[in-house]
Amino acid sequence: MLSHEQNEMMCRVGPGTPMGEAFRRYWIPICQTSDIPTPDSPPFPLEILGQKLVVWRNADGQLGVLDQFCPHRRSSLAIGRCEGDGIRCLYHGWKFAPDGTVLETPNVNDPDFKNRFKAEAFPVREAGGLVWSYLGPKLLQPEFPHFPWFDADDDHRNNAYALNHCNYVQALEALVDSSHLNILHADGLVASGQLENLNFSAAAEMTFDAAPTIEVDDTDFGFHYAALRRGENVSGKGEVHVRVTAFSLPCFIANPNEDLFMCVVPINDEQCIHFHVWWHAEREMGKDPLKSNMLKHVGLDPEALANYNMTYETFNDDDRPSLRNRYKQDRSRIQAGSFSGFHSFTQEDSAVNISPGAIKDRSKEILAPVDMAVSRLYRSLISAAQAVENDQEPQGVHADQTKIIGRNGTVPEDEDWRQLVPSHTITRRYRSVKLGRGTPEQVH
Repeated sequence: MLSHEQNEMMCRVGPGTPMGEAFRRYWIPICQTSDIPTPDSPPFPLEILGQKLVVWRNADGQLGVLDQFCPHRRSSLAIGRCEGDGIRCLYHGWKFAPDGTVLETPNVNDPDFKNRFKAEAFPVREAGGLVWSYLGPKLLQPEFPHFPWFDADDDHRNNAYALNHCNYVQALEALVDSSHLNILHADGLVASGQLENLNFSAAAEMTFDAAPTIEVDDTDFGFHYAALRRGENVSGKGEVHVRVTAFSLPCFIANPNEDLFMCVVPINDEQCIHFHVWWHAEREMGKDPLKSNMLKHVGLDPEALANYNMTYETFNDDDRPSLRNRYKQDRSRIQAGSFSGFHSFTQEDSAVNISPGAIKDRSKEILAPVDMAVSRLYRSLISAAQAVENDQEPQGVHADQTKIIGRNGTVPEDEDWRQLVPSHTITRRYRSVKLGRGTPEQVH
């Protein structure tokens, strides 16, 4: 368990907080390209790490990420006009370029006035169907990372995201918790094994063992862990089914299905965005019917997201999931045979993630050996926050994302599963832990 002080350090992400300043040292996605697809798109307002921003395109298609509020009288640029090379505030007509340069101040006669200041602007890139920004100190800006799926074209990539009313760690820790898949997502895993032409079979294969052995290594980018399952459904005598998940600071997950990247970005201390990207060199995941079928299966289709208030349009509606409506659980579905009573994977995760409250009290958690990866997540995040607090560079800022992968497969029982991820640089190993044997010892 964590102390209250450690939990606060890990969860608070606003400007000036240790974790917030750590996040600001990395390039992170802030929205999808589809949120601001053309120069005539309305400016897109959003909050990231407790900062209110606006994303917009000029007439040439160039993106800008600015402080959402005009530096003059703080009116919102989200209702501004996109005009040619800039965005114009409606209040007094001040106009700004993507880099924050003041182009016009029509209510000020002095032609030099506009040269004395700039709007607060942030570096921005487009890649992999996402809009990325760097919100940290300009002198410490790292090179823009390159993820493997950046090389997939739109037809071979499927982007989606969901919003959650909980702290980012609550959504992130579910992504490094292999044992909940067999339980919370039992219905979805069974259905995954019955789907044709959808790449969910890798997850469906693990339904035979709900209590995997977990092994964790620290790496130069964060950590990776293996969920090891043994059972009658593993092909070949003496083989172990392995699912390796990689966590790269500050919030990136390479999923064991091998074709799925996930990322959880804080909106503020109590809300977050969960990005998903599927990609495949051969399968046209970005084209229907495959695209729609994939999203519908996991509950990321527009209808399911809207029904559970996980879109920007529905996020703050009065009927959003809460304790009073059991997070929109359908108890009649449980009576009919559903395990959870929720729509699908996305809604199941959301319910259990937000049910402890906006910021979970981890000082009352009782972690089991199967939670080794969750524990490492906490320590990785806290270490990054402490590094920045001590004027040091947090881990993984310059990580080569092309080498960070998730994998699944089988290995002989007497062989090391790490052969599945030879590109990962391990900095510390932890002894194998079987359920009921207590805390792992470090192996240097």
